[in-house]
Amino acid sequence: MKRLLSLLCVLAGFHLSIAAADAPSAQQTTQAFYAWYLKRLNDDKVPLNDNPQQMQQYVADSLIKAIDKQAKSEDGLDEDYFIKSQDIDDSWLTHIQVTETATKGATAQENVVLGTTQDNSQVLKVTLGKDKDAWKITAVEVVPTEQ
Repeated sequence: MKRLLSLLCVLAGFHLSIAAADAPSAQQTTQAFYAWYLKRLNDDKVPLNDNPQQMQQYVADSLIKAIDKQAKSEDGLDEDYFIKSQDIDDSWLTHIQVTETATKGATAQENVVLGTTQDNSQVLKVTLGKDKDAWKITAVEVVPTEQ
C-alpha cells in the first residue's frame, strides 16, 4: 500500500510539473492576447462585451472590472484601454512585437510595439500578474515615443 501511495505521489508531482511547463509565459500570453484582441477590433467587435470568457483568459478580473466601471461612468473611456488609441492601424494586425523587460516573482513587464514605422506604431508597457498557473494582464500604459 505504501508503494502504491508513493507511486501516486510521484505521478501527481510529475503531472503538476508538466502542467506548469505547458503554461504560456508572460510574453506568450501578451503576444496571444494582442493577436486575438486586434483581430476582434478589426472585425468591429468589442472584445470586453462580445467575448468576456476569452478576455478573462488573458486579463485579470480586477482590471476588467475597473475598465467596465470607467466605461459606465459619466466620463466614459476616451480610448481603448489595451491599445491606448481610439483606432487601430492596419499594420498592427501583423506587426506585434513583444519583448520581456522584467520578471520578478509573480509580476512581469513586457514592451509591446504595434506597427512597423514610427508614424504608425504604438508602444505599450504591459504589466502581468501570475494568477494560479496563468499570466494575466493587470495594467497597460502608453510609452511616449520621440517624434
